[in-house]
Amino acid sequence: MRRFAILGSRTPPSSNFSLDDLPGSGRIDVLCRNIGSCLLLSHGIREDVEVIVHLLGGPGKPRRIRFLGSETTGLRADERSIAGKIRKIVVEPLPPIGVWKRAGNGLTHSGGNLDTTLEEWGRIGVDVFMLDKNGVFLEDIHANQGDIGFILGDDRPIDNIKDDLAQVSLGGEWLLGSACISIIHHWLDSHTGKPS
Repeated sequence: MRRFAILGSRTPPSSNFSLDDLPGSGRIDVLCRNIGSCLLLSHGIREDVEVIVHLLGGPGKPRRIRFLGSETTGLRADERSIAGKIRKIVVEPLPPIGVWKRAGNGLTHSGGNLDTTLEEWGRIGVDVFMLDKNGVFLEDIHANQGDIGFILGDDRPIDNIKDDLAQVSLGGEWLLGSACISIIHHWLDSHTGKPS
């Protein structure tokens, strides 16, 4: 399975935000573009993908929202539609850390932050890579036969990350997260015999 951990550094974990001002609502627009790039094909949904969006902007405790491609239905490509699914969740009480509460088909939420996600992924043997322009090139990662996870931020650099995480680069320039995700999918598809 392909897994993506997306960090929303300014996105509040609990609030009723306006669908008419997604950039002004903690850059939810960026998160929605990334979610769409992770899950959506031209005429369908990637079933081999898990996306965990981390809402880390205060106030309140961090919240994680998980989209499972194999179970997701009714996801449209526009940011407003994806944001609507997030808005329905952030007004709900925050579940305890590690408890995933169902919020729709393929959609769950839980308390916790990136460390929580990394611990969960570690227990099931996910190879984790953080996207960073100074990391090793994506081509240097050998074909992965199991679960692989990628960490990427919103429109801000990622801070306070564990030093032992492997870093992977898509080149010497900072790219939009949604573009990075498309490049990763293309690279993985071409190495598994499913060119995108």
